[in-house]
Amino acid sequence: MNKSGLKYFVKLTEIKNFSQVAAQFNVSQPTITFALQRLEKELGTTLISRHRARGTLTVTTTGAQLLIHARAMIDHEALLQKEIEAEKAGQLRLGLPPIIETQYFTGIAKALKAQGLLSKIQTFEAGSSTALQALKRGDIDLTLMGSIAPLAEQHIVTQVFNQTPFAIYMAADDPLADPKGITFKQVKDRDFIMFKDGFIHNQAFNQLARRARIRPKVVFRSNEIQGLMNLIAGGIGMGFMMTAVAPARQDVVPVPLLDADMPTFISSLAYRDSHVFSPLQREILGVIEGCLLGK
Repeated sequence: MNKSGLKYFVKLTEIKNFSQVAAQFNVSQPTITFALQRLEKELGTTLISRHRARGTLTVTTTGAQLLIHARAMIDHEALLQKEIEAEKAGQLRLGLPPIIETQYFTGIAKALKAQGLLSKIQTFEAGSSTALQALKRGDIDLTLMGSIAPLAEQHIVTQVFNQTPFAIYMAADDPLADPKGITFKQVKDRDFIMFKDGFIHNQAFNQLARRARIRPKVVFRSNEIQGLMNLIAGGIGMGFMMTAVAPARQDVVPVPLLDADMPTFISSLAYRDSHVFSPLQREILGVIEGCLLGK
């Protein structure tokens, strides 16, 4: 099945105009028409019905079926090209969310450096949700990531290496800074300093807010942990993070949450089941697994 023909077909189902599709691919309109005719002849079915009187196009049932497979084939081709490019570059592209980087990457980096492998990784630093999407697209080969439930993503292999509760982080002199803990409803009228979109912390925070039927006010967002700690210490707002994040300072304290059925931050190692690791990449993966899983 012709690769270009599939791309033309997918775009035609989206914008439903032959001349506009031709313009996007910088080809003539007859090229798009002939490509569609080849596909229909090859499959022995009508894929798109043309209503000339109304100037409209309708995707048929068999056309909708082809569309599903065509998109998958195009995605797999793009994924293959990215994987080959990474293998040729002689490196492993590693997703590294900032929270997990702070907790675990120092040990990993030491082990990789000892094996002469540290310079062979290229890091992609973003929140866990963003890193997962990058992994699916083939922009990275492997990622460390967090979730609030065991991942059950199609074609993604995961290995859990830690589970950590969440806590409210606040200034040490805050009246609510009770080391015994508080409930989420107790902070319903307080301002919060949170991570930006793409962080699992936001999912857990929103889940707790829905359960407590409250709408906490988020006054500022950042991806920089130390900056968040400074704002929390200054009384600008409270934070919400997993308890493995140690403030390393006396003016910020984590306060346990006493709500029932609290979500936990599940730390995992994840990669695509279709990815074939090169010998170099497998060596790097082995070091990372050794540090995180004790393999």
